[in-house]
Amino acid sequence: MKKTILAVCALLLTASCLSSCEYVNRYLRPSQTGTVTEQEATSDEETQQIARAEFTDPITGEPCKSDISTSRPVAVVIKNDRLASPQLGLSKAAVLYEAAVEGGLTRFLAVYSDISQVDKVGPVIDSRTYFYDFAANHNAVFVQAGTTAEGNKTQVSRGITALDAIVGDMSPGFYRDNTLKSTRGSENSIVTDSNGLRSRARSFGVSLTTDKRVLPYTTVDYLQNRDMGNGSYCTHLTIPFSTNMTVEYSYSTLTNKYSRKQYGENHIDADTGKQLSFTNILILIADHSTVNMSTGEMKITNSGRGSGYYIYGGSYIMVNWQRTDGNTPIKLFETDGETPLEISSGNTYIAVLSPMLSGRISFE
Repeated sequence: MKKTILAVCALLLTASCLSSCEYVNRYLRPSQTGTVTEQEATSDEETQQIARAEFTDPITGEPCKSDISTSRPVAVVIKNDRLASPQLGLSKAAVLYEAAVEGGLTRFLAVYSDISQVDKVGPVIDSRTYFYDFAANHNAVFVQAGTTAEGNKTQVSRGITALDAIVGDMSPGFYRDNTLKSTRGSENSIVTDSNGLRSRARSFGVSLTTDKRVLPYTTVDYLQNRDMGNGSYCTHLTIPFSTNMTVEYSYSTLTNKYSRKQYGENHIDADTGKQLSFTNILILIADHSTVNMSTGEMKITNSGRGSGYYIYGGSYIMVNWQRTDGNTPIKLFETDGETPLEISSGNTYIAVLSPMLSGRISFE
């Protein structure tokens, strides 16, 4: 289905290209049904030709309009509760992590392949220690609005220079959106954008380029589908983060994506007004514990070995993960625990879930 859609888009738009990373410029292959004409038979090499995209996104594997192969990803901590929703800019993230924080709520880490994709993102909020682990999976510049005492210790021990809204002056890099401030309160009003982050990165000596490209997985060629022949059926997925926080995903064969709901409603991007949707979904099972009983601050163990699930195209499989420590990228493996995981090209949602709740995941 995915490649059929790409082919039709190519036929309609051969004279022009789409903007951003949705650009695909190729030709339709000849029909594989019906009678093969003499002309088709004598020009097989030409009919099999595909004009490939000049550039691809190093995280999603999708075609994009410029070379971002040396761009360092940017990871932004974003608040997620009823008052903070709908958020700005989540739909542009190449990878969106979600994990529990105190109070039964969750928080996002949105990873953007290139700083130019951080158009207007927020509300930016304070981090937790395990979000630095998530960012290390992509060697990403870390963006936050404060952190905890444990988070400060992690930054110091790992030499992380975060672009932080509450370290020094908020500008450049961050500002309070007046509309958000008046309708949702000051705590839900901090936003950031690419121009501000570029200036702040220069001020703090944080490089926005890299020759160290890391990923927990590989992606299949964007003109192909990931084979899920050994998977089990899943067109509706329910992920329980707590007794009062459950998210749902529903699969569409039309888009080959899973669309998100939370709090019983479609979860939209406040910037685009469209429902969030993802090509790939990963659920990683990791131990959760409380490190501060007075505040309820949590810790997620992201080292050692663990299991999880990969969901794509209406099916799911079991996967395995390994990690030496929080400062090194996690490695994901297929069901056999040995073959490196290969996922479809496209954006990815990653839920990190406690083993105590993994039995309540619903695959339908």
